[in-house]
Amino acid sequence: MVSASKGDETGPLNTEKLLPAVGVGAAVSFATGLVSLSTLGLVGLGAGVGYGVGTWAKDKLRDKRCQNAMDNLHPALKIALQQWQTYLAERMHGKQPTPAEGEMVFAAFAQEQPSNAQLVSDFVRAHGGNTSGGGATVAANGGNVSFVGTQPRSGGVTVVPLGSGEV
Repeated sequence: MVSASKGDETGPLNTEKLLPAVGVGAAVSFATGLVSLSTLGLVGLGAGVGYGVGTWAKDKLRDKRCQNAMDNLHPALKIALQQWQTYLAERMHGKQPTPAEGEMVFAAFAQEQPSNAQLVSDFVRAHGGNTSGGGATVAANGGNVSFVGTQPRSGGVTVVPLGSGEV
C-alpha cells in the first residue's frame, strides 16, 4: 500500500483546497464590482446635480444682469420698449413673429408711435440688432443687403424684444 506523500496533490484533496480560494476570489471580485458601480453611480449623480445647479445659477445670473440692465435704462427708453412689447403682443396674439412679420409690425408701430419706434430702433441698433432688413427683404434682394429708403443697410437678424428680462 502506497500512502500519499505531502508532495502528491492529486485527487479530491486538491479540489477541496481550490474551492474556497475560488469562492473567496469570486466574493472579492463581486464586492469590488459593486463598489466600482456604486462609485460610478455616485459620480454620475454628482455630475447631474452639478450640471443642474450650474444651469440654475447661470439662469439666475443672466436674469439679474438683465434686470440690472433694465433698471439702468433711460425712463423714456423703458416706456418705448414697454409700448413696443404691448403693441407686438396685441398684434401677434402670443405667437413668435417671423422676421418678415416682425418687420411689418414694427413698420406699423413706427407709423403710429414714431418717437417710441425711433428709441427702440436706436436701442436695437446700438446692441447689434436691426429693426429693418430681416430675412424677407434680404431674400427678395438675393443677398445680404436690404434697402430702407435709399440707404443700404446690412441685412441680419430682426431683433424683437419680447419681455423685460430678455433685453
